Amino acid sequence: MSSYEIRGYIWAATVLAVCAVSARRGGPDDRLAAGGLLAGWAMTMLVYRSQFREPEWGILIVDAALLGLLVWIALRSTHYWPIFAAAFHLLAVVTHVARVVDHGVGAWAYITAEIFWGYLLAFSIAYGAWNAQRYRAATPDAAGATRR
Repeated sequence: MSSYEIRGYIWAATVLAVCAVSARRGGPDDRLAAGGLLAGWAMTMLVYRSQFREPEWGILIVDAALLGLLVWIALRSTHYWPIFAAAFHLLAVVTHVARVVDHGVGAWAYITAEIFWGYLLAFSIAYGAWNAQRYRAATPDAAGATRR
């Protein structure tokens, strides 16, 4: 088994763990973000073409759609974690754009940055889901709540 395959299995386990935590402990925003992450991962597997030797246009489109979802969640949520999730994913999209604009960005730097931003996105969603029950208990009437 190559190190590339091992990284793929670790990412798959991470995405599934985030979805499990979100399904078990999360609120509507957490579940929607985790579902978006899962759908984005599945769509990425469908459009993936190379070993990141060139810009991945299909993945850029999938990531831009996920970014739109995360920004929408961040704009309507009463919590802070969606802002971080959207920001980390914005950095992933900017990394794609940097690779398109500057061909001097090497494949190693490109894939390393994508992996880094992806894990920070996943951990942001997991953090929000993990703490969702605490926030619900602290604010029984969240209609007028401020961000947390």
